[in-house]
Amino acid sequence: MILKKEKEMMLFGLQPERSSFKGVGLFLFIYLGATLFASILTPPAYWAIEWLHSVSPSETTTWLLGKHIDVYYDRLRWAPIILGFPWMMKECGLFSLSNLGMKIGARPLISFLSFFAFGILLASAIFGLQWAFGVSSPDKTFDASTLASVILSALSGALTVALLEEIIMRGLIMRSFYTAIGPISAVVLSSLFFAYKHFKVPDCVWDKLPGGGSATWDIGFFVAWYDTVGIAYEFDFPKFGGLFMFGAFLCLLYIKTKSLWPCVGFHAGLVFCLMVYRKTFDITSGGPREILGGAGMTDGWLALAVLTAMCAALLLPSGRGADSDDARAS
Repeated sequence: MILKKEKEMMLFGLQPERSSFKGVGLFLFIYLGATLFASILTPPAYWAIEWLHSVSPSETTTWLLGKHIDVYYDRLRWAPIILGFPWMMKECGLFSLSNLGMKIGARPLISFLSFFAFGILLASAIFGLQWAFGVSSPDKTFDASTLASVILSALSGALTVALLEEIIMRGLIMRSFYTAIGPISAVVLSSLFFAYKHFKVPDCVWDKLPGGGSATWDIGFFVAWYDTVGIAYEFDFPKFGGLFMFGAFLCLLYIKTKSLWPCVGFHAGLVFCLMVYRKTFDITSGGPREILGGAGMTDGWLALAVLTAMCAALLLPSGRGADSDDARAS
């Protein structure tokens, strides 16, 4: 049952009646450590590119120096995260595909493909409505001969993003909260974090940064601050709510199926469709954009309503689940 602890979702081999904050502590250690790491090393990294450009200018160094300083911060923050989460997986006992919910076989493959198709259909339906009601229009500059490469690039990107985010967000973070405080709080807290991290440093803050965002010695800490509170500058309830319900649906799907493959499939299907859409369509200034959203898909009231309904459907008790609960009670 989704709203009760189950052994299959507990970390460290704990029984459902027990709790442990070890996973939450490991997550906070990695996340805060990565933030400090990036805050300290962002200026030296930028200075190194400036020095390299001064002694050996190239298209690459010119391109890198054209990036906002928050891009350096974001990339540097990923280094300890990439190194730290495998360690966290080992500590949590999730190097086993079975424990992680990623068994290999025919049934997991069918589950993955089914939800991948579902994700594409859902995104296509919303994007189709955007086109029909004038929110978007085909990109007239798009070269149809590049469609195959666009599809392949979108497919590889979507699979990579979905796999990494589901392992980290649902497999590690959600289950850490699940083991510590239970399923309801785990779904809510991990989904809030998932939505929150989709808001980056807002463009409007660059005028407030020292030197307009140049690489002063403390710029990494300024970026870290605005990365933390930036959501307050550009908060958008439909976008935040849509991302929250998207994360909640994936959490509930994982808890209900005990498998990450449906989550990876659905996530990848949405991202795949989104990436192709952004390459082939332009978002216009017309149409009911607040309702239908934009190129992010989850930034409109329609997506929020659909995802909320999907979460509600997963929370409905199934006949088989009710029977098994009765059997355990007897």
